[in-house]
Amino acid sequence: MKRIILFVCIVTSAALISGFTGQEQGPRFSGPGESRPRSVNPGMMQSNDRIWADFAKCKIKTDRDLSLSIIYTPSVKARQGKNVTISGFMMPLESKSKFSHYLLSKSAPTCAYCPPGAPNEVVEVFSRKPTTWKEDLITISGTLILVNDKEKGIFFQMKDVDER
Repeated sequence: MKRIILFVCIVTSAALISGFTGQEQGPRFSGPGESRPRSVNPGMMQSNDRIWADFAKCKIKTDRDLSLSIIYTPSVKARQGKNVTISGFMMPLESKSKFSHYLLSKSAPTCAYCPPGAPNEVVEVFSRKPTTWKEDLITISGTLILVNDKEKGIFFQMKDVDER
């Protein structure tokens, strides 16, 4: 049930975000070389931070009850509890003007009805101060927490986050 509620929140947020933002020509991201199109979908923008490549090496398993679990690589385990910096795209979980809890996704949201990415391409974020939604690529720093929450499908969290 919690998964369904989380999914509905994500879909609703994505619908609000994509439904009320205009389409401009050309990329509008925070800096040159920070994101580029995926080869599979040339129009999709994504973060090129090395940490996303490390997260992608973690194996995702579907368990018998159809929940997901993860096997972390040694390099990812070594980052547990440490301060890390990562860039990505903000996906609010609440429809407020300012919020402290959101998802950070490797890829820019492209569809109001699609999940934000693979389970190892999403980080649950808890920021120190409330922030407003930004459409562009953002960079954050905080403490990486490895969680294997089958109910939420969340494997990476960052706490005490500050935006850079």
